[in-house]
Amino acid sequence: MEQGNIVNIRSLSIGAVITALIPFSTIAAETENEIIVTATREPVPMREVLPATSLITRADIDRIQPRDLPSLLGRLSGVDFRDSGGRGSASGVFIRGAAPGQSIILIDGIRSASATLGTTALEGIPLDSIERIELVKGPVSGLYGADAVGGVIQIFTKRGKKQRLTPQVHASYRTDDTQIYSAELSAGNDRGGFHGTFSFENSAAIDSTTIQTGNNFDRDGYDQLALNVSANYRLLDTLEARATILRTDSHNEFDDAFGAGMNFDSDSKIENSTLNLVYKPNDQVRVSLNGGHFVDESITPVFGSDITTRRNTVNLQSDYSVNSDHTVTLGLDYYNDRVDTLSAFVEDSRRNVAGFFQWQGRYGDLSLVGSVRHDDNEAYGNDTNGNIALEYALMGNLSAGFSFGTAFRAPSFNDLYFPNFGNPNLSPEESESFEINLKGQHYGADWRLSAYHTDVDDLIGFDLVTFMAQNTAQATLKGIEFEVAYSYLDWQFTANMNYLDATDDTTNEYLDDRAKFAANFEAYRNFGKLNVSVDLQAESGRHDRNGLSLNGFAILGLGAGYTFNHQLRFSARLDNLWDEEYVQNLVTATESYRTYGRTALISMHLQY
Repeated sequence: MEQGNIVNIRSLSIGAVITALIPFSTIAAETENEIIVTATREPVPMREVLPATSLITRADIDRIQPRDLPSLLGRLSGVDFRDSGGRGSASGVFIRGAAPGQSIILIDGIRSASATLGTTALEGIPLDSIERIELVKGPVSGLYGADAVGGVIQIFTKRGKKQRLTPQVHASYRTDDTQIYSAELSAGNDRGGFHGTFSFENSAAIDSTTIQTGNNFDRDGYDQLALNVSANYRLLDTLEARATILRTDSHNEFDDAFGAGMNFDSDSKIENSTLNLVYKPNDQVRVSLNGGHFVDESITPVFGSDITTRRNTVNLQSDYSVNSDHTVTLGLDYYNDRVDTLSAFVEDSRRNVAGFFQWQGRYGDLSLVGSVRHDDNEAYGNDTNGNIALEYALMGNLSAGFSFGTAFRAPSFNDLYFPNFGNPNLSPEESESFEINLKGQHYGADWRLSAYHTDVDDLIGFDLVTFMAQNTAQATLKGIEFEVAYSYLDWQFTANMNYLDATDDTTNEYLDDRAKFAANFEAYRNFGKLNVSVDLQAESGRHDRNGLSLNGFAILGLGAGYTFNHQLRFSARLDNLWDEEYVQNLVTATESYRTYGRTALISMHLQY
């Protein structure tokens, strides 16, 4: 398991005071009727979803105006994120303490991780192409198989809406010399729709580290070109097809962590294409066939590194509603990974075949969902996992829930075959998790309180005796989350508070990269054509480099937008109002990766 860093705090007490006064949650009350797909692999109203689930809509993204996808995800309850300097630097998210490789990132239903690293380059996914994001927390290997220890994040790209041909342009400028431009074209009717987004970002960013030797004192820039195209069409009254393509090409500069002073850069590409067919002959039966192709490419000349991984995916799933209270799901999954690299890997491909079963039921005030899945992988063998969750309506708008699940993280190609490090005899990392929760709707507030405990065994690490990757450690991840959404006098308040205890059981040390305490708060309101928002992000208790403690921090942000008419909108945002100096990631015991100080952003959106 990756171990991680911790950050600074000017005043976490400020966040604690605010959150004590005003309820908070990652999910606004109006999302209750939203349809969630990821939690059960079929469309379900959010109010009926049993696993802890968060939703980010396109309206949320436009209002928050985040710098990138990792920083946006870091606002969610139970999620930590870290990066390695400015815009475009390597990033990762930790769901309930699980390392980045222990959670799944889906793009339009397709696994998106690099087969060599086992993680997803979230920093390379453009915000302008995203329609919505769903986060399901907790073990879901019973539905998704390998790597679903911490949870699943699914990113849905934009699609055409039922409207006339509508072109849009967007331009933004941020005070770190960042320029972002995008153009969109969308159209649709009752039969189908089309959407295309082209975006370009150029950022001077910041100097990525505090290392000042050689040429390391310069700013480390970032450039990205991105294209997202989707089309959906109802072929028959009972059959609908959808196709999507997302491609990004990025160039990133970074510092030499060893201080030699060379100018380092890398080029990367993400490509995700999908084809989805849904057959729905009646209200009881829904059959879907999904195919996908994912490419992750990274070239870093200074390290002589040129790595491309490809994954082909096919999924067949059938959902059958026995009656209004019971639904059965059966599915088959297949994916094949291939690796092209300059390193001499013993194996460069592997395939995975899986079958899964899910049942959802309701008996009066009791709701249940259970799943089981068996994976057969030619690289590491067989693994069977399951999950069960239940919820009981205690009284009025109060309910209690319990869940238990097993999950596993598959060894990556680097773990298995990297020269002079890999070990082909590795076993998957295994976990067991349980959670109890209370949720309710009282006095205008929607809230959820969750407590969870996860034991992870056979963690893959480096063995100093054999100088190879080995299953060497165990870890315990346990925590408490509280999230609330509240409306008062046309103001919307959302917030979350989180406590995490993530411990390496073999050393009894707190794991790196995870904050022990974290809080997020936002208040926003529309005044006719004007909307305003204020938000606070705070944390403390983060560590890095095997136990070095980092200071906590609190960051205040302000946002505003003004809609002149249905064609023209302006927005602005001020981040890190206090110009807080803080650290989230260490390079060495004395040097750190930089974070952003006070920055301002202005944007214009024009729709014809």
